[in-house]
Amino acid sequence: ADVALVVRDDCQNHGIGGELLAYLTYLAKRQGLLGFTAEVLAGNDPVFHLFKRMGFAVSKRRDSGVYELVAMFP
Repeated sequence: ADVALVVRDDCQNHGIGGELLAYLTYLAKRQGLLGFTAEVLAGNDPVFHLFKRMGFAVSKRRDSGVYELVAMFP
């Protein structure tokens, strides 16, 4: 499944992205999905850290300033 998260700048670093990703992971697993794909702008390190902190097996491929992220569920 493709996943996209947007958290308003003044609301970042409060755990909102983690809560959203955790709930989306729960829903996806209930549907039998194995992971997420996402497009992430180069330099958006907090997103990469979020996926890794939550235990996803992450692989990424860069193309023109955008990473194609594949994150398999733990």
